[in-house]
Amino acid sequence: MAQCALDDHEEVHLRILQTIYQKLTCSGLSCPRYGAHWEELGFQGVDPGTDLRGTGMLALMQMLYLVTDSGTLLLAQEIFKLSQHETQNFPFCIMSVNITRVVLQALREERLSRVCNRRQQVLAVLNELYAAAFLRLYRVWKWQHKTITDCDFLLKELEFATKKKPEKLLRSLEAYMNHSPDADGHQQPSPPSTAAEIPFTGVCELQVELEGESRLI
Repeated sequence: MAQCALDDHEEVHLRILQTIYQKLTCSGLSCPRYGAHWEELGFQGVDPGTDLRGTGMLALMQMLYLVTDSGTLLLAQEIFKLSQHETQNFPFCIMSVNITRVVLQALREERLSRVCNRRQQVLAVLNELYAAAFLRLYRVWKWQHKTITDCDFLLKELEFATKKKPEKLLRSLEAYMNHSPDADGHQQPSPPSTAAEIPFTGVCELQVELEGESRLI
């Protein structure tokens, strides 16, 4: 999947991009394949594909997971909101791609073998670890008032935590999903029961289609 590039001829790839855009911006509108709207989301330019070198469709699938899973949608929107902050802003999608790169490297170095073997899963573990790493980054960035100048240091810290203590990160995400205090001592608010959801019924279809065209990690 990481070796599968974004392909303009694959409709499912555009649908993934559009779903990410709709979920983060709370918009029901479709958006073009190219344009400044991707820069607003945190890509470096008008073509998201140029930022996916080394992570390929895995990076987009992990973003899709973050914004379509009911347990992490609120987290994704809160992180995106922080990324738009006047002084604490950062490019959301570029940060996401970097976190995908971190967890993928941990997998390739066999740092996740124990947890993957225990759960008999790979992609699910990788996705949850990605979300857990993003959660950690969000908390540190927000509560310690970090700015873009701190980015390199924080990513290195995340890389260390991902390789050395993946189980701890995963427990932190589990605590967040259960809306209970985690190891960092932060209580996450429960999502409002009346929160409006933008319907998207093609996630499973997208995953099946991608499995058919993508290579194993």
